[in-house]
Amino acid sequence: MRTTKPSGAACLELSRLVSALRPEMLKLLEQSLRLASPSGQEAAFTRFIEAWARAHGFETDLWEAAESQLAVAAATEARARHLPLAGRPTLVIKWPGRGKAGTLVLNAHADTVAGEPRVEVSSEHAGGPRIYGRGACDVKGPLVGALWAMLALRQAQPQGPAGDVLLELVPGEEDCVGLGTLTSVARGYRGSGVVVLEPTENLPRCASRGGLRFEIVAGGRSVHGTVKWLGRDAIASMRKVLDALDVLEARWNDRAADPLFAAYPIARPVTVDTVHGGQWQGMVCSRCQAGGYFELMPADDHEAWKERFAGELKSLVPDEALEISFPERYNGHLTPPGDPLCKAAEQAVAAAGPEAASRWQGWAGFNSGCEAGLRFREHGTPTLVWGPGSLAQAHAADEWIALDDVETFAGMLARFIIGYQEGDHGKR
Repeated sequence: MRTTKPSGAACLELSRLVSALRPEMLKLLEQSLRLASPSGQEAAFTRFIEAWARAHGFETDLWEAAESQLAVAAATEARARHLPLAGRPTLVIKWPGRGKAGTLVLNAHADTVAGEPRVEVSSEHAGGPRIYGRGACDVKGPLVGALWAMLALRQAQPQGPAGDVLLELVPGEEDCVGLGTLTSVARGYRGSGVVVLEPTENLPRCASRGGLRFEIVAGGRSVHGTVKWLGRDAIASMRKVLDALDVLEARWNDRAADPLFAAYPIARPVTVDTVHGGQWQGMVCSRCQAGGYFELMPADDHEAWKERFAGELKSLVPDEALEISFPERYNGHLTPPGDPLCKAAEQAVAAAGPEAASRWQGWAGFNSGCEAGLRFREHGTPTLVWGPGSLAQAHAADEWIALDDVETFAGMLARFIIGYQEGDHGKR
């Protein structure tokens, strides 16, 4: 199987078209960031993108899914605890192909973590203007980069791409990984290849983490604070649990477990993101709850790691009354670097210029869970994770993305689409 590399003249023309769209796409990014879309409140933003796509000549499919309508209702994502899907539309933007090349699916999530929709453009940076706002790199910047690529390609190829190009905008990734993509899968959307849009510093990644959402409840007995020795303080118990989780993270830090993740300093991160305890002032706490994520390697067995997590944690704090549950799980993925999807991505990075090519150090994994695992698990679909921005900025109070990086990604993705679909691989 081969991929097709666009000619030098075609690359120059594509670069010109991408650059000419810069003012319009900056405006789209700013508008997107001003529309707050935390998990559960994605509708206004999704409908805004749908209107933009229709105004620019793309076909769209916008719908609201219900849990009862999911064709694979037994799937892990459908059964996981999540915010209700009602009022949270899914959008698929369609660019129909002219030929029989494989369908390429681009995937972005509409939701962000909570935060103010403050938007600021700062030009005081050597790498070009930065755009600040919640979702700038996770993932409204990558989404705009993909729309940018599709718009430039449509100008370069008015006859249409070699195969269908679909961009799906799904709800709920920050709430329940995979559930939003499941709504699109249940509606029948398939692809011969998938690119999940996430902040990867413009370096395509062929693997992503699986993981488990955990909840730990420490029990106690309430008494008045002046006689606290007569009670049992659940907050004190949770303090021991948090220390024990640090021990487990260090114990499981086998960085040789998967070479694609060896560069990251923590092999299997254990992150506590919520702690709640106490009912009233002056009382010893009778119940304290902590929640978080335990992120795994793509090949790790979830059920085995659930047992190991619970068993080893309890062994470190044997005197504490703990309840441990796992309300959500998500699969990782690993596409072999020799797959045509990966080869087309390598060519697109090389064609982006010497700076981009010099940053390419070979294939690695994306150091997070994301939507990449679902189609890979359900259909064996080759999948990449790719986009501008960095995990170092994602979820930060001052989240930002560099406009130059979004433009670079748009050019790379456009070349990638041509190279992937016009090769002879795509009739899977």
